[in-house]
Parts: sequence; structure tokens; C-alpha cells
Amino acid sequence: MSEHARRPRLAVVIPTLGCGGAEKVTTDIVGVLRKDWDIRVFLTKAENDDGTYAPTVEAMGIPVVRLPSYRRFSTLRKTWPLRRAILEMAPDAVLSVLTATNAVVSFALRGTRFPIVLNEHNNLRVAFRERMKHPRIFSFLTGLAYRSRRTKASIVVSQAVVDMIREDYPKATADLVVVHNGLDVGILERAAKEPLDDFPVPAGTPTVVAVGRLQPVKNFPLLLRALAHGGELCRGAHLLLLGKGDQEGELRACADSLGISDRVHFLGFRKNPHAWVARADVFAMSSDSEGFPCALAEAMFTNGHCVSTDCPAGPSEIIEDGKSGLLVPVGDEKALAAALERMLSDGELRERCARNARAWAAENTIEHQARAYDAVLRAAAGLAPAAP
Repeated sequence: MSEHARRPRLAVVIPTLGCGGAEKVTTDIVGVLRKDWDIRVFLTKAENDDGTYAPTVEAMGIPVVRLPSYRRFSTLRKTWPLRRAILEMAPDAVLSVLTATNAVVSFALRGTRFPIVLNEHNNLRVAFRERMKHPRIFSFLTGLAYRSRRTKASIVVSQAVVDMIREDYPKATADLVVVHNGLDVGILERAAKEPLDDFPVPAGTPTVVAVGRLQPVKNFPLLLRALAHGGELCRGAHLLLLGKGDQEGELRACADSLGISDRVHFLGFRKNPHAWVARADVFAMSSDSEGFPCALAEAMFTNGHCVSTDCPAGPSEIIEDGKSGLLVPVGDEKALAAALERMLSDGELRERCARNARAWAAENTIEHQARAYDAVLRAAAGLAPAAP
């Protein structure tokens, strides 16, 4: 095959393929892009990978390269192994996923010819403040990444995050392109209908479901308090909590102190959360911050009765308050309880939200997202647009 006839090569760099929204989105995206690109995925924190999505990616025939582990300054020390691996692959474009990775990839590939497309899923301010040991270093490197000549564009999951980048990095020269996370509605529909043999809530009992890592930023204690102190329906509702994380012990203790431990079901990480979400009466998200919450977007299709904090960033770009779901102020226990009570009890609201939520989901598909990624990557690599 001639050089001009070969398929373009794409290097995808991400910390892990463990449980998480960005990891799932990346898995979905490479699953579509592999039709037109030769892809290799590089994991910069393979030592933290629980293997959730890596087998899925490898089953597609996409190689997953796990970079070596280090005890101290692990992420930064991987710049040289990453540089060598990408030089060996010689990709036409590099897609860097998540905040710290964007800084590392730009630093690792300085002086090379490879065009870089950053992919930001986080609220950067929260990521630097709460998730990084060396926030000043990574903030500085992020600024360099956004004004590097090698960085051709950044695919950002929400307009709110774009606004943050422009405000915090006014010298950024990379094109900032908003691409909302898309839904594979076919897979979601099939997954939502899968049978459940261990549904723990008695028939006819009001049920609220929440999905996410058990971490402080998700503010699940707020949701527990709302269910404990809300109206009659809230005080009788059961909560299905799908996810795992360091805060599980604290959350169990919180539920016990509120006297609702018999109504809170810690179900851990589920490969198919959609069957649980579909069977609940309400999907709730209580986060203090997000980038673009995949679980909420998916629940718009599989559940349709969504209540969320109006946190930065993403929920207000998914939910139209009162029409396709309900938004409440961040950290407001009473407002969250009232919204849950209203969504559980108001039949007209439930019907309107379900109809409009599914209409939103139908316009935000994984195919639309993948086409947008493909267009940005091809432009960065200097390749002709894909055939329609």
C-alpha cells in the first residue's frame, strides 16, 4: 500500500481506562474512529487502571500501551517513555485526554512534528484545586499546552469550560471546539431493557438513582440529607447509589447517622448502570462541579426524569429547567429535596420532561460526536475531510 493510500495513524493518550465518564467516552469514540484511523491508546497511569474499559478497547483490535510506573512525580516522569513510544508510532495526530495528560503530552512532544489535539472533560479550576498534588506546575504546563504551536485545537465538552479556559489562559492560541459527549442510543436502549435479578426496592416504592464515583466533588451527602429531610415522598424513597470510591465508608456512616441506611443501597460499579437507571423513578445528580456529566446525559434517554444541581459546568447545557428536567442551586439541600418531591409527584411534569429529554438525547448521539472529533483531528493533521 502506498504512503498516500495508508490509513492515518492516531495516538490517544489518557491516564487510565478505568471506570469514569471520560474513560467511557474515549472508549466509545475510538470504537467509531477505528473505522478510518489506525489507533493506539497509551495509558499514563496504568498502575491505577482497574481494567474496566481496557478489555473493550483491546477487543476492538486497538493496542493499549501501558507506560511504566514510578513512585514519585509519576505523571511527569512518564514524559520520556511517552515521547519514545509516540516517536516509534509516528502518528499523524495525537489526541490527549484530560487535564494533567494535556500538560504532559505537550511537554513530552515539544520539538516534534506531531500535531496535538487536547481533549478537556474537566472543570479545570476544580481539577487543579482538588485532584492534583502539584497544581501550580500543572497549571503552568497547561498554559504552555494551550499556546504551543504543536497544539492545533482543543475539543472541550462544554461551553462553560471553554469560557474558563479563555479567562484563565488569555494567551491560548489553540482553537477551542465545543463537542458535547454523545450517546449511543441503540446501546442505551438495549442496555436499559436488560433484566435485573437483584433489584433491592419493593415494587411501588419511590426510587431515586444516582451514578458516579464516590468522591467529595459529587456531594452525595447533600443527596442523602435531601432524602432524609425532604417531604413525605422523599422520606419514603429508596436511593440506588451506583459507583465506587474512597468516600464509601463516609457515605455509609452519613446514611446511618441520618437514619436512612435501610433506604440507601450501595451497589458499587456496574458495567451496565442503565438497567438500574431505567427502573428508577428519578435520576439525581448532586455534584458541586462537573465538566460535562455523562451519567446525566445518558439518564436523559434512559430515565427522562432528571434532577441536578446547576453546577459548573454542563448540566445547564443538558437540562432546560422545567422542560426537560429540574435544576437547583449547588449545595442547596432544601431546593434539591423540593425538586425531588416535585419530580416524584407531578405527573404532568414527568411526562413533559421525559418527552423533551429523549428529544435532546436523539440530537446528541455518539455518531455526531465522533464526526466532530474526526473533523478536528483531520484538520489538525492536514488531512482531507472524510467523505460524507
